[in-house]
Parts: sequence; C-alpha cells; structure tokens
Amino acid sequence: MAEKFDSTPFLLLGFVLIFIAGVFIGLNMNKTDIKPFILYSSSNIILQEELESNQQQSLHSFSFAYNTTHLWSMRLADENYYRIIRRLPCRTVNYVDQSINETMNHCSQTTINEFSVKETVNAQRWFYEHQHPVDCSNKKFAIIHNHAWSGIGSTIHQVVWAFGEALAQDRIAVYETPGNWLYGDCKFGTLDCFFLPITNCSIPSKIDGNQTIRIPANKGHWEKARYPDVFHNRTLTWYRSQLLFYLMRYNAQTLAHVQHLIAQSFDPPSVDLHHPYIALYVRRSDKVTNREMSQAYPLSQYFNLFDNDTHQTNITTIYINSEDNNVFNEFEQVNQNKTGYYKLLRVKTRKDIVFGSLMGMPMNERGKIILEFLTDLFIEANADLHAGTLTSNWCRLVDEMRLVLGKFSPYYTPENGHFLGLRRRK
Repeated sequence: MAEKFDSTPFLLLGFVLIFIAGVFIGLNMNKTDIKPFILYSSSNIILQEELESNQQQSLHSFSFAYNTTHLWSMRLADENYYRIIRRLPCRTVNYVDQSINETMNHCSQTTINEFSVKETVNAQRWFYEHQHPVDCSNKKFAIIHNHAWSGIGSTIHQVVWAFGEALAQDRIAVYETPGNWLYGDCKFGTLDCFFLPITNCSIPSKIDGNQTIRIPANKGHWEKARYPDVFHNRTLTWYRSQLLFYLMRYNAQTLAHVQHLIAQSFDPPSVDLHHPYIALYVRRSDKVTNREMSQAYPLSQYFNLFDNDTHQTNITTIYINSEDNNVFNEFEQVNQNKTGYYKLLRVKTRKDIVFGSLMGMPMNERGKIILEFLTDLFIEANADLHAGTLTSNWCRLVDEMRLVLGKFSPYYTPENGHFLGLRRRK
C-alpha cells in the first residue's frame, strides 16, 4: 500500500510565508512623515479602508487616527447623520457670555464649513505636530499647573484655557507632574491618567520665565481669547472645542473600560449597533441650588425640545444620563404618555453623584466614577442627536466634542447663556 502523503508541513510553511508577506506589506503601507496617531477602535467595528476622494490628499498623513467613519473611536458625522439632520427644521444655538455672542445654525453654510470634518482633521493634526516635535530641545514651554477645585467639566475647561494660552505664545504645553488635578487617580495626577499624553516632550527642569513659564489652570477664562495665527479667523466656539477634543482623546485603558461597561449594559453590546439614537443629559441638584440654572426642568420639558423631530426621523432609541435617579422614574411616565414610543438605553453606573459627594470619596474610588462619567460622554458624543443644558460644564463638554465631530445639537433648555468663563461646576 502506498504511504499516505502528509501535507501538514507544507500548509504550515504556506501560512508562515503569507504572514511574513502581510507584515512586510503592512509596514510599507504604514510609513508616514509624522509620528503616528493611535486609533483604538472597537473590535466589532469594521472601519472603511479608503478615504473619500475629496479628503484623500489633506488626510493622508492623518490616516493612523482618522478614517471616513471615526476619529479616535468617536463617530464622525457621516451620511447617515446628514440624512437625519437634513430632515430637521433649521435651528440656531446662541453661545453667549460677557465677551462673545456667537450663533450657530446647522443650515448655515458658514457653520457647515467651519465645523466640517476636514477642518477638524487639519486642526487636530496641527495640535499634534505642535505638541510632538521631532526635537524638543530648542522649544519654548508652558507648564500647566495648579488645577481648579471644582467639578470635572469646570476643571477640564480651565485646562483648555491654559492650553490655549500656551499655544497663543507659541509654546509647547506640558503638565506639571505629579499634578493636583482632583480626578487624576494615577501617578501623574493630571489629565494624562485618562487621555492620550499632551506631548512627547519632558518637563523642563529649569523655569526661567522666558524659555519656560508656568500657567495656572485654576483661574483662566476667555474674556480676551488669543489664538495662534493659523486659527485667528475662527470662532471661539470652534477653537475652544478643538482644544478640548485634543486634550480628551481617550487612552487605551480608558477606552477599553468604556467599551467593556457598554458591552455589559447594552444589548447588542456596542454603541454602533444602536444607531440612530438620541442622547439626553438632564442636569439638576446643585446646579439649581447654586443658581447656575434657573430651574430644575421636568423631563417632559426636555422631551418637548426634540419629540417632534425624533418622530419625523423615526428615532425611537434614547440614552438618558443624569445625576438625579428620579429622572428614570419620570421616563416611565413620559414614555407611557407617548404610548411606549421610546426604547431606553442605560449603563450600569452610580447616580446621585455631584461635586460634594465626589470629593468625599477616596481617590481610587473617585477615579472609578470618572471612568463612568467618560462612558456617558462616549455614548452622548456618538449619538445622532443630543439634548441638554448648556449652563452645565459637562453638557458643554459633550456639545464641544460633538461639534468637532461635525454634529450639531439644537435641543437645549432656555437658559440665559452658554457660559464660557469659570466658576462653573459640572
């Protein structure tokens, strides 16, 4: 009888050759003139392989962070979003404070052009290249230090101001470490505990007031906003949003925690499998007692802001975030009055958390709460539509993230202004 032919060695050799060829091709495809951005994407998201023709040239060196659907795993406005927004009536949002009065309208070509994906990509690339020079030795620096004693939204917005001030002086911003950020539960004590590093440069050892200065992050505001020359024609709303987005790019550990918590709570276990949906942020409690909101709005009043539009666009899924656990009981009644139109998405997080209670926790427990907050932010930023209250620093974080992603949110409670200054808590 003829000896049976054993093909196993040949199959193994074939797999090895294919693997080596794949690695070689991948390395050549991924060569770039700048240091790569890291795209941490969910394993259940199939990312498009080619850039749209009108974006290929300007986005070529940005391909590590950007593709036609996501930027750092945040969903960019795409044709599905535009299909929804085109069916909505034109609306405006006024961003008002003592020093500015800016109006955005999603039907305005000026707004559309400024908050386009292309402009976002160019801005984020500029920030990255400025903050990640090939050689740090001949640069000027600004050390961001002394973080504010306030809610997470407020503290981040004041870091954003300090970052903007550093860029206006053509300096590379670095965090003082260990820092005193109230929410930094790692050895750095800065935003780097949760987000990608602000820079690749080390902290200068000598502060001479010229080559290196210090900028406090506990008293900055935008009364006299200053810009690098490349952005001097931009609105403050656009520029501030871009600064914030750069500082809040989730690092791998944060993103993994966020996606794990979503997978535990959602069925199916991914944000991308629930589109289209609207996200709603309901702010009450200390915002009202501190008179930063004129009143605690009932949930039905929030729904009145968008209910006609969600019916018009056939959006039936809603994600609700609030520190007030009573909101979810109110939802049952509101939805019953609407004959069960909405399906509620929730994540398994703790409620009734405000600044005072958060400060009473040990740092490691506080860090866990911040990861839950960042899960809420991820879900809200990735939503197709969003509603909330712009006197809340946290809601403005969401609004600014969404503007950078090319998404416009016109559903806000009728407060007197969108405050850009300080002394505002989460």
